[in-house]
Amino acid sequence: MFERFVSGATTPGERVRAYARVENAACAARLSAMADLLERAYAASGSAQREQWRCDNWSSVCAQIGAAQTLTNGMVNALLTNAVVLRDRLPEVAAVFAEGLITYLLVRTICQRTALVQDPAALRAIDAELAEQLRTWGAKSLSQTDADIDTLVLRHDPYAVRRAEEVVRTTGVTVHTDGATGVAHVDATVTATDGAAFDRRADLLARTVCDRDPRTLDQRRAAALGAMGFGWDRLPCMCEGPDCDAAARPPAGGVVIHVIAREDAVGDGMNCAAGAATPDPGQESRPLAPPDPEREPAADAVSPPPKPSTGHLSAQRRALTGEPPPLLSKPLRDHTVAELMAELSAGPGEFSAASPGIIVGGPVLPAAVVAQLAMHARSTRLILPGETSPEPRYRPSRALADFVRSRDLTCRHPGCTRPIDDLDHTIPYPWGPTCASNLAGYCRHHHLLKTFWPGWSTVQYPDGTIVVTDPDGQASTSYPGSRLLFPELSEPTAPVRECAAPPPKLSAGLTMPKRRITRMQARRQRVEAERQRNAPWAERYVQESVPAF
Repeated sequence: MFERFVSGATTPGERVRAYARVENAACAARLSAMADLLERAYAASGSAQREQWRCDNWSSVCAQIGAAQTLTNGMVNALLTNAVVLRDRLPEVAAVFAEGLITYLLVRTICQRTALVQDPAALRAIDAELAEQLRTWGAKSLSQTDADIDTLVLRHDPYAVRRAEEVVRTTGVTVHTDGATGVAHVDATVTATDGAAFDRRADLLARTVCDRDPRTLDQRRAAALGAMGFGWDRLPCMCEGPDCDAAARPPAGGVVIHVIAREDAVGDGMNCAAGAATPDPGQESRPLAPPDPEREPAADAVSPPPKPSTGHLSAQRRALTGEPPPLLSKPLRDHTVAELMAELSAGPGEFSAASPGIIVGGPVLPAAVVAQLAMHARSTRLILPGETSPEPRYRPSRALADFVRSRDLTCRHPGCTRPIDDLDHTIPYPWGPTCASNLAGYCRHHHLLKTFWPGWSTVQYPDGTIVVTDPDGQASTSYPGSRLLFPELSEPTAPVRECAAPPPKLSAGLTMPKRRITRMQARRQRVEAERQRNAPWAERYVQESVPAF
């Protein structure tokens, strides 16, 4: 299909350019196929009634694309939106993209910067001019690309320019989590009064500990952010002194964060903590159940090698607080090269075989961070169901539900990384039993899709593996999220014995939650609202652009 792009490429440089063009053209073909899939969904019988479903035609197509490519729902939404924009609004730009002359990054920018254009004539003119310019576009910075596209939009429709002031006026909070260190970065844009209140509250909470707390003021202010999230009225002290009045953990504030860890990490923190039996503060560590000590190994089994010692996990945990130690014993200028190399290599660090933990639906945490969390958390042993019999009811017990959530970690639809909202019977109850091999966690969106949309089917295996088949018959496999870090959670449980064939899906939508307005109507409202906010600036621009004579 793309042979014409590479047929004349002989040198390495020519091949790089040719295959870059192939990549762009293949991306254009992929977006075109996505638009075809959506068009077919809209043409299907009964699609008009499904447009106001909570899980509508667009959602079903996104789920199908996400399962096929193992992409998150947000990424698929963006791809499908741009695919529709290229087909319906910018066909000439789409033709340039299909030739492989521009990248998807540029296409995405064009779709975003022209989203507010409503007049068909203006949109056709912008599409034609852009397509002509794109053939000789050349290399440009991101800011210059935005400026050039905005200049073209401004000439045809001043109300449709995406202005920076809109971003500045938007407040919000974003949390970026570093999965390698267990640290999150919080970016917030708030009003001045809210900022002042937060600053004062963080300072007050940071000063509720005793004078022996090893953390710096900045570290305690950072911990105060978590205390606000958990609804605490004070910060638990980390001095580990037996007579500290501030060491007791505050009562829970209604927010619970589940952390899964093995006992080699959780036990260290709990043994060193003062008052380790106090109620749950909002963080819950779940140490895995150890193997059955009464089960004897097979006669020909090879004894596993002894595990290395966990080192001084307490010391590693304490090293997370306080001022960082000096890297060198004296100023750098006073060192010879030999002294510098010897001092830098003198402390290579200490290995710890303690297992890392993981936040359910979140990042992996190093063992030292888990041990620090365990100081002020309630620990609950996670019970592995093994070959136990199914439970004789629809709703699983707390122990079974905890196991399934810990095994799956996130939504089990292929590609989805959302937190688990619901536990679903793969074979509907009562035709399928309530057991680990027939339960899986889903976000609300994909739970509705699985329950109501015709054509979707799932098969679950005793080790938690799920095979999802979409309406086109394409199968995708979803594995439990914990199988790499905690493989024991994916060991086969009791196999499912189907009682009887379940009835066909109830797909009439009688119980499907409904939207107040359709997705397309909501999008039109957002575009119109942003154009209205642009109106004063656009009117001034038009007036000032009229010559004075």
